[in-house]
Amino acid sequence: MKVKLFCCCIWTLLIIYKNAAAIQPSTFGSYVDSFGRITNTIKDTNAWKRFNGFQNLMQQRPQRFMRVVQEFVRGIRQEERHVVKTKMGALRGRYQAFKTGVKGGYFSFQGIRYGKAPSGERRFRAALPEGNWNGIRTALREGPSCPHRNMILDNFRGNEDCLFLNVYTPFLPENNTNPKLPILFYIHGGAFQFGNGNSFLFGPDYFMESKEIILVTMNYRLGALGFLNTGTVDAPGNVGLKDQVLALKWVRDNIEFFGGDKHEITIGGQSAGSASVHYHILSPLSKGLFKRAILQSGVSISPWALSDIPHERAFSLGKALNFVTNDTNSLIQFLRKVTPQKIVDASPKTLTLEDARKNIGLAFVPSIEKVFPTTNDTDPEYDQPFLTEHPLKILREGRFNKVPLMLGFNAHEAMLFIRRFKKDKTLLSQYENDFVRLVPLDLNVTGGRFSTEADLVADRIRDFYLGGRPISMNTVEEMILLLTDLMFVRGMTNTAKIHGKYSRDNIYFYRFAYDGALGLYKRLLNVNRPGVCHGDELGYLFYFGFFNVKIDATSSEANVKSRLLRLWTNFVKFGNPTPKGKADQLLNLEWNPINSTSPYQIPYLDITTMLEMKKNPEQERMEFWDDLYEQYNGDFM
Repeated sequence: MKVKLFCCCIWTLLIIYKNAAAIQPSTFGSYVDSFGRITNTIKDTNAWKRFNGFQNLMQQRPQRFMRVVQEFVRGIRQEERHVVKTKMGALRGRYQAFKTGVKGGYFSFQGIRYGKAPSGERRFRAALPEGNWNGIRTALREGPSCPHRNMILDNFRGNEDCLFLNVYTPFLPENNTNPKLPILFYIHGGAFQFGNGNSFLFGPDYFMESKEIILVTMNYRLGALGFLNTGTVDAPGNVGLKDQVLALKWVRDNIEFFGGDKHEITIGGQSAGSASVHYHILSPLSKGLFKRAILQSGVSISPWALSDIPHERAFSLGKALNFVTNDTNSLIQFLRKVTPQKIVDASPKTLTLEDARKNIGLAFVPSIEKVFPTTNDTDPEYDQPFLTEHPLKILREGRFNKVPLMLGFNAHEAMLFIRRFKKDKTLLSQYENDFVRLVPLDLNVTGGRFSTEADLVADRIRDFYLGGRPISMNTVEEMILLLTDLMFVRGMTNTAKIHGKYSRDNIYFYRFAYDGALGLYKRLLNVNRPGVCHGDELGYLFYFGFFNVKIDATSSEANVKSRLLRLWTNFVKFGNPTPKGKADQLLNLEWNPINSTSPYQIPYLDITTMLEMKKNPEQERMEFWDDLYEQYNGDFM
């Protein structure tokens, strides 16, 4: 009975709203009185008491209540489904109210298939694009993740049919007009092993509040399913990166139907997503698919981003699944029949003690591909190689896609590894007893990495970072800085130098060092210590609905969030994060790009509670490594 009466009340509100424009305030008051008599028949409950507050507003301030009703019904109408007709077929999305408490919302189209399921004969090969369809497909829910083990829960998730993307836009074309908004195509991180582009970590609300850009997120194949390389057409490697190319082509061909400008695509990413972006800058397959790029804490020359033994790793996977063979065709046929979960679970077993000594903790990542002649087994459009040379060679020779670039790192990236130190209590002692493993593999030490000369280099590293002290919980902070430099900062700064040398476009470098409440990544990892962890900047760019952290509008977190969003959005729009310079009251500075005439002097934006231009990030530490590389390699890298 209560439910029926409540529905009656809501229906009455809708009737009142429908005629609200024609109702005089005095007449509206009589409607309110009648409505009040109806509601008096319902007994008091906590829920109804709250509704009674609504009723009192009706009786006391009818004009204000009319506006409330109008907003209420407008919200219902906006939640109606919206259909967009793409080149391939029609998609039904929805208008999504902001989850942040801000009024308004955006148009959401989730779970859009951009590629056919890469299973069966297409497992380990480049995916084929999705074809046309009849009727209207729903785009109301995110598609399944690609197969992986969840980083936090360590449980298997995903489905091999996983090539989906999500489009979020503040406006849709209407009345034969198109807003022609620029696009941020964002690639998720996860060490090439786990993750997805869904709104759990990449909620679009913050970017959508600006109403200035379109955000696209996507899934791509991970681990062995995305990066197995046997040196054959059947498993050439890098198909996870080729998934990203396929998604970029989809955006190029269809984004205009969502109000976007296909000529204004910026690709961005964090960690492995950032390294992926850098690979697109190097690959001829991606040329012309984007105009600008944002790199957050990862590049192609990061020590974890390229496999040097992909073929051996492929056969190790077979052995881990109790299939021993030296025949590539037999291996592929076997692996095509194994369930995705078994492949995911077996992949870490391919790592050896020698891998640990080389600081390699990722089994399947991008690798250099072979070039195959076109045969009946290859598709000239989809089986082209993505990467055929070492990234460093391409960079040194300046043979990469020249685009405006914004890149940088977080001050304490390697806090990411604290979780490993906690999980494996012997790890610090392993480093202490085998310190030479911290000598970079690409440092040309006489006699190789495990030689007397390498031991001397290891002693220099220990003296510089630890003051000669042993590795223990008392020197964890120093170890964090050492691993931050080895795994992230050197790769980022060297990339900035190379791009600054060859590119005529502006290269903007940053250091993010604000430790605030929205640094949610280290909270995901349960790291409870001061510092700015790998991934902590994401909480200021994307809405993490899972945490639902509320911040005061006057807090430093709110200010940093507003600034970061303005910088990123400006770059997506203009290729310049501070186009107005000091005239922009929020930013109040001009971000100076790297000058091609002196590329090895790096101006950078230091992001804390303030924004400040400085030169040469982590200068003393980077000069230490530059000196080592000059001595042993004859160059800074």
